[in-house]
Amino acid sequence: MMGSEPSRKRIQKELETLWVDPPDFCRPGASPVTDILHWEVVIDGPDGSPYAGGTFPVDIDFIGNYPLKPPKITFKTKVYHPNTSSEGELMLDIFHYENWSVAMTVDKLLLYVVSVLYDPVLDCDPINEDIADIYAADLELYEGTARAWTWEYSSTPIVSHFYPAKKDTSRPRYHNDVAARSRSSAYKEKRIVVPESREILERRDDASSPAHETKIGVHRETWKKVVAFLRGCTVALPFPTFRRRFSGLYFIPLSNYSGRVFF
Repeated sequence: MMGSEPSRKRIQKELETLWVDPPDFCRPGASPVTDILHWEVVIDGPDGSPYAGGTFPVDIDFIGNYPLKPPKITFKTKVYHPNTSSEGELMLDIFHYENWSVAMTVDKLLLYVVSVLYDPVLDCDPINEDIADIYAADLELYEGTARAWTWEYSSTPIVSHFYPAKKDTSRPRYHNDVAARSRSSAYKEKRIVVPESREILERRDDASSPAHETKIGVHRETWKKVVAFLRGCTVALPFPTFRRRFSGLYFIPLSNYSGRVFF
């Protein structure tokens, strides 16, 4: 039935993103994933625990309607731990249907497994009762046995098969568009803005030169003579009204004008 099949789309997405930022003490298995419903993960024994220094290959099988049902996690080597069965299957309350949440992902589940290696959960059912009794009665004996099993069964180094990063085709296209706009903008600045700026600078340099100031001075003297001539014409007009109008229209503006536009 379709409803009882795992969500392959979600599993594929989790597989692609899992090793971008892997959980602490977790890494890919030695072989690439060829079946999306079966993963191999390596858990490195966490520091400060009796499993430190060990490499534990783990199988993750999506046998149910994931994410509505949890996957099955099994240690492939012998592990001395209260929450593992004699076949290596992890036994925790979180794997019970009533305790499972669809928000739980594989990376969060692996973090939980690592925390259990630090601190076993003794109030779950089922449990490896023999090992749980030794853990509760004699912690030193439990840790010594766990170290011995780790050294005997899980000390062989495992080289992980890392997956190549998936290329994001949208980012190169975006960067190419930005680069094209930058080149177009730089071209326009080179064609239009830069020559105008250079011409303005040259004009400013010419305006501040001594030769230009001398030329302006000569033209200013000529302009003063024109204004003086017009002043005499104003005085010579026969009526005061004409003199005021002529002075307001021509004499006052011309006497304040520098003549830079014409000269």
